[in-house]
Amino acid sequence: MKRLDDVTAEDIGGGINLLDLGASGQPPEYWTRIAPLINLIGFDPNKEECERLAKRKTRYHSQRFLPYALAGRTGEFTLYRTHSIYCWSLLPPDLEWLRRFTYSDLFELEGTQQVSAFTLDDIRELQNVEIDAMKLDTQGLELPILESAEARVDRCILLETETGLCENYRGETTFDQIMQFMLKKGFGLFDINTDHRIPRAGHLAPQADKEQMLWCEAVWIRDFVRRPPILALTREKALKALYIYANHGCYSFGAEMAAYFHKRGLITPEELAQTADVSFWTLPSPNPSIRRRFLKMALQFVPRRYHGSIASAVKELERSKT
Repeated sequence: MKRLDDVTAEDIGGGINLLDLGASGQPPEYWTRIAPLINLIGFDPNKEECERLAKRKTRYHSQRFLPYALAGRTGEFTLYRTHSIYCWSLLPPDLEWLRRFTYSDLFELEGTQQVSAFTLDDIRELQNVEIDAMKLDTQGLELPILESAEARVDRCILLETETGLCENYRGETTFDQIMQFMLKKGFGLFDINTDHRIPRAGHLAPQADKEQMLWCEAVWIRDFVRRPPILALTREKALKALYIYANHGCYSFGAEMAAYFHKRGLITPEELAQTADVSFWTLPSPNPSIRRRFLKMALQFVPRRYHGSIASAVKELERSKT
């Protein structure tokens, strides 16, 4: 097996297929570190936004953006167009609740329109695509979308969800519901960002010390040991998983999964031995700085047994700056 930093999209069946549901803005920065391996498929109900995203120059292996609304069933829905495009939803914002906070203007309605929405299984462009990772920011519809595509979820390595900790939209599914579903499907919670605190409306907002957390972003990774896959694993899928673990810094978990893949005959004993060294999991920066190039040169004069710990420390330092 090649070192992870030498893997090409062709080595892993054409690349890692990343589905971005709610593609306004851009995927989290850490996906850009492995952009040459990523086939990005983004969804946003706003056709103009999809066209804007498609024109961006990126390093992804491939990218396309589809102007479809997604839901837990295929049919006609009302799209609630709010002041901020990032808050558009097929669910009405709970303005009585949201107006208690300083950011409520983002949710004020500017109009509605009837739109067709689809389940993932009914999107013809996805019929022959196996999804490896999925990011969902669908304004309260994350759980219905996942429940309507369970076979796809069962083949995912990683899922990212952005969900409310309370109902900011009427009928929104919240984090506690998502967590029950993800645990049942064999995923573990590997990262969570709850630092989305919004002040109450009022003159004391600038002086407040603590504010209520209204939503969170979570990273879920499939635990193949705890819940074996329903369908047979392939070597390509196992290599994709190892690369995703490395990208997310899950070294010890990755080593455990590598042992599982070896047991299933997907990687050789020699390849398994490589994963015991932390340097195996350290991916290069997409844009090496002068400092990093200098460090690489300096490592030539350092005993090799120290390379792994030095590389790991540098990676953590770079992460702290992003």
